[in-house]
Amino acid sequence: MIIGAFALVVGLTLYTLLDALRTHQDQMRTFPKWLWIIAVIFFPVVGPLLWLLLGRPRAVRAPKTQQGSGFTSSRRGTPPPATSSPDDDEEYLRWLKTKADRQRRSREKDAGTGPADGGTGGRSDGESDEPGGQDGSKN
Repeated sequence: MIIGAFALVVGLTLYTLLDALRTHQDQMRTFPKWLWIIAVIFFPVVGPLLWLLLGRPRAVRAPKTQQGSGFTSSRRGTPPPATSSPDDDEEYLRWLKTKADRQRRSREKDAGTGPADGGTGGRSDGESDEPGGQDGSKN
């Protein structure tokens, strides 16, 4: 029981100390940052409780949107990241295309056709797979 209470006090103190350290000076309420840090360290039960009640920045209300509740994703007032689908990300699409090309070349190499076997393009009769033929002219 005593060990549990001690662990709770240490955990609460560490949480509030880190929270106070990460909070910007302009967002602190009641006392300056250095005083909150000293209070949390030297008064292990009272300091953290006072920080949570009097020093911690309040949740910032964002302008109401059509979708939501009006609160931002964190208490720091930062808006949630814009979500987008993977097919909107150009870098991801390039990576997918490169991966598909590597897999295709690997399959062609295993089958013995395609650019990996000397560049015949998969046709052994000298004809091109393209509708215009090898030289681009119509048949």
